[in-house]
Amino acid sequence: MCVKAEKISPSAPSALARYGCLSIFVGIFAVWHKYTFVNEEEGTPALDFPLHSYHTPLAMTVAYLVSLPVLNYVVKTFIAPRYDMKSLLFESMVFYNVAQVIMNVWMVWRFMDAIVNRGHPFIGSVDAVGAGTTFAIWVHYTNKYLEFLDTYFMILRGKMEQVSFLHVYHHTTIAWAWWAGLSLFPGGDSYFGAMLNSMIHVMMYSYYALALFKIPCPWKRFLTQAQLGQFTSVVIYSIVCIAMWGEKRGWKEVTCIAIQVGEMTSLFVLFARFYKKSYSKKSKKSEDECSKAMGAISTSATEGLKSAAKSASKVM
Repeated sequence: MCVKAEKISPSAPSALARYGCLSIFVGIFAVWHKYTFVNEEEGTPALDFPLHSYHTPLAMTVAYLVSLPVLNYVVKTFIAPRYDMKSLLFESMVFYNVAQVIMNVWMVWRFMDAIVNRGHPFIGSVDAVGAGTTFAIWVHYTNKYLEFLDTYFMILRGKMEQVSFLHVYHHTTIAWAWWAGLSLFPGGDSYFGAMLNSMIHVMMYSYYALALFKIPCPWKRFLTQAQLGQFTSVVIYSIVCIAMWGEKRGWKEVTCIAIQVGEMTSLFVLFARFYKKSYSKKSKKSEDECSKAMGAISTSATEGLKSAAKSASKVM
């Protein structure tokens, strides 16, 4: 006699488990804050003293890539069958997304304040420093490592299908791009890409936070379009920079621009493919629904004509 194994549904996490999970993420933010928000009066990395070597982005991105399949295995095997991960991570995700919104608003404010109130040129400078933009770029760069949590949340919630090549490529390469940018070109026009990216992230993490509370977000449909606009704007800005710098441009600035244009172009291509694929699916779904509706109307009309014909034959 064969006895069918009874499927055990994940249990709802206790308040202690949920807030214990939240405390772990708060701790991660605390460590990040300690190493990121150095005393600005004593100097800024890459400007007043050397930035860390390539060993840091190498170690961080390799650890990130290796950890993804490991975490996925642990979650699927040991955690997901026992716990309702969506409930367990709710407070942690709210904290993370709200914190990202606040940080990115702060960065946008720092960049805008430097341009409007502190005399930092909008475009055409290779050596403008002292307005605070370099410190904001430093924070923006280190936040790229904190954004690895985007992927971890997806895996923890069993959303491995969302961890696409585009997603992993974006998180891995952008950390390297900003390390190179900060190492080679920490002043002048280097702020622009960080400012636009921070603006996009204010919109993106606001949407994620609202989605957790099931609140409709009016700019959801425009997020990918805004990202494509960001990539295009940075490429155009970079080309204009090269033209305006003239004899002031050196190999470091040109190398930084080449890296940035390459990164933005590759992301534009990948995001455009993602947008086209998503749009095509929505269009196909809409067409299928329309076809079903037209089919139902056609069937109803045919049945109505048949009924009318029978009634007419009876009368005759």
